[in-house]
Amino acid sequence: MSNTQYAVCHLQRGSGNDSGMSCHIERKDANGKKYIPVNADANRTQLNRELITFPAGVQNRTDAIQYRINNAGLHRKLAKNQTKAIRIILTGTHEQMMKIAQEGKLGNWIDANLKWLRETFGSENLVSCVLHMDEKTPHLHATVVPIVTTERLRKKREGEKKYETKSGPRLSADDMMRRSKLHEYQNSYAAAMKPFGLQRGIVGSTAKHQANSEYYKQQVSRYEEDIARLQADIEKAREGKNTILSWFGKGDLAKAKKELGEKDELIAKLKGQIQILTAEKEHLQEQHKSDIEQLRNGYQKEIDKAIRRAETAERQSKEKDAVIDKQKQHIDQLDRKANPHRYQLSSGAELVHYIIPNMRNPSIHIWTKVGNEEYDTRTYIEYFSDIWERFSKDEATVYELINEVFEPQEQVNEAQANLLGAAFELVAGGQAQVHVGTGSGGSSSELPWNNKDKYSNKQTTTRR
Repeated sequence: MSNTQYAVCHLQRGSGNDSGMSCHIERKDANGKKYIPVNADANRTQLNRELITFPAGVQNRTDAIQYRINNAGLHRKLAKNQTKAIRIILTGTHEQMMKIAQEGKLGNWIDANLKWLRETFGSENLVSCVLHMDEKTPHLHATVVPIVTTERLRKKREGEKKYETKSGPRLSADDMMRRSKLHEYQNSYAAAMKPFGLQRGIVGSTAKHQANSEYYKQQVSRYEEDIARLQADIEKAREGKNTILSWFGKGDLAKAKKELGEKDELIAKLKGQIQILTAEKEHLQEQHKSDIEQLRNGYQKEIDKAIRRAETAERQSKEKDAVIDKQKQHIDQLDRKANPHRYQLSSGAELVHYIIPNMRNPSIHIWTKVGNEEYDTRTYIEYFSDIWERFSKDEATVYELINEVFEPQEQVNEAQANLLGAAFELVAGGQAQVHVGTGSGGSSSELPWNNKDKYSNKQTTTRR
């Protein structure tokens, strides 16, 4: 095991007003009730502290995000799916962070982090920064509102002589989270952390992998745009339901019931389309283009036909429940063929067994096997994460859950990684690393939390 100590800087887009993450960061729910996650020590929670002074009248992180947006002088109306906040986790290898704290240098480390945040993202955009001392490793949760003043990057249309841009501030997470900037963040953060014995993680991969990654990134971006449009359509349908509900007080009951049924049907259909697009997006990220085309061309059409048949049967009569169940079983079988990644570990290892002891304070313990090599590990799952919500609703498989909360290299030990060989490199995006370090913002092999806001207290054992 390497003794090199790494700095960790992890950026992620928030969702909506990000109130769910505010609950975790501030250790209290929307009603102000105390909330302590399972991986935190309640006896040390009083050591946590907010490092940014809120403006007058602002009571919490969620309010601070909206206050910055309201007072930024934006000229354009915000879209419902726009990212309002970027979450940033700042920490380092456990051993070095504990040494920094024990030597009384934690205050200096915090000051260096705040200085880097303000210089990198702007003092006004840094609306919150919370120190957590009640988990295994001291770390910071910084919140940045992505207000930028640079011109939007747009392709020049053919034959266009001049392109005029509107000046002034705008909300743009895309600009702040561009791949080139994420790389710059990692470099400058590592430089700021060097005096504390922390260095940048290893960056490396073949040119072929980089080319493939760029292709997949473009494809995934298209899927995400389609999903965002469908989600906007769902919001419109829900707004329509609220209008229909007002009819009940006007005695138009029959009309209201009919319209509500149609809205529910539309919402269900849109959600189904989102689920299919999401599955395809994840598949693109993990498989070679030729594999994807073969599977999608062969099975996706059958899935679409089966879903349409099931929806038609459900509308016709409740007496056809047996037919619907049969169609759903057929869909499930086709889904296993069309989306094998939903039923296998991203590392390529075999899932022998798993345990989730408590659904309210979720953690997961997994056992994997490659050849004769067995391995087990465990981690905490963020209760408010999207993957946990989908898994709780049976919308995600246990394999998808494991792949989300464990990096491929975290699912196996070093011996197993060697057994998997080239297959592991293809999935993980490079050779397996025993240690973890600074992420590049876009490379999953460099991040300890798989692009998720979770703080795992992993316990691992190896049996041969």
